[in-house]
Amino acid sequence: MSSTSSQRAAALAFLDSFDKLDGDANIALRAPNCRHTMAPTSLGFSPNMTNEQWAAHLNSTKQVLTSFPVMAKEIFESGNQVTVWATSEAVFREDAKDDEDGVDWTYHGEYMFVFLFDGDGKIERIVEFLDSVKVVQVGALIERAKRNLETRKEGAS
Repeated sequence: MSSTSSQRAAALAFLDSFDKLDGDANIALRAPNCRHTMAPTSLGFSPNMTNEQWAAHLNSTKQVLTSFPVMAKEIFESGNQVTVWATSEAVFREDAKDDEDGVDWTYHGEYMFVFLFDGDGKIERIVEFLDSVKVVQVGALIERAKRNLETRKEGAS
């Protein structure tokens, strides 16, 4: 297997780890010093997230999502870099949803991931470009779902 195809496989495995929000599988693909940047900076995500910070971010979504499938639309490969144009869907936990205000719980996002690989085939840098309009929308849904779960938890006490 050429290094390019192994890098492509690692990039696709990275995307696949979102299906079950598998933080361990995601982190296993990364070099220990990997840094993950989500752009544009106007969205306010921490720049250059470490593996630990990324795992915490990914695990926090498990509170309200059952799955977050990410599918590659196009893949571009060159040297130690793989760039993936991808789409996604957020699948919210049923118990986190509500029907108030006719809210639409569907979310479909679009991304560009740029993966840079080290000499061992591990991901050492990720730059993730997000659809800023959609990310703001899903962020509001995630916050609403967290409030719903908290309210229901308090009501059960």
